[in-house]
Amino acid sequence: MKENDKLSKKQLIFCKEYLVCMNATEAATKAGYSQKSAYSQGVRLLKDARIKQYIDKRLMDRAEKLDITPNRILEELGHIAFFNISSIFDGMSLKEIDSLPENVTRAIGSVKSKTEKSGDGFAEVTEVKSNDKLKALEMLMKHLGMYEKDNEQLKQEKVNDIKIVVEG
Repeated sequence: MKENDKLSKKQLIFCKEYLVCMNATEAATKAGYSQKSAYSQGVRLLKDARIKQYIDKRLMDRAEKLDITPNRILEELGHIAFFNISSIFDGMSLKEIDSLPENVTRAIGSVKSKTEKSGDGFAEVTEVKSNDKLKALEMLMKHLGMYEKDNEQLKQEKVNDIKIVVEG
């Protein structure tokens, strides 16, 4: 018996649509569930073990095909989290983008250039935006369990700070 035989036609459509949009309500609507019940049906369908297995398998296949591994994701987050803005400058001038090392360019989110009027002439203005450094640091901290460690330390500090007041 094939894996698809375990799912109804509507469930299979839901799965395929969910893999496109990653939104259970939208996928349920496209699979033919009513607008009114799409949210609850989507939640219910995602809890179904057969549907979860089907979706998880397709997501793993997709990640494998694209060579998306936890190590590659952590490496990319590391480039963003530890990006140093000074690495794109040579004194007060921006370095040429193709002269920057890969670990630096991976942290850059966008580069925009425009010509603006400046005094008697025109000047080339370049805007460089890095990817969200704080978000990358936060994601790394969560991955490494640092938030939990900080929370445990805070709990311990609060226990140690308890004051006992005795009225008499």
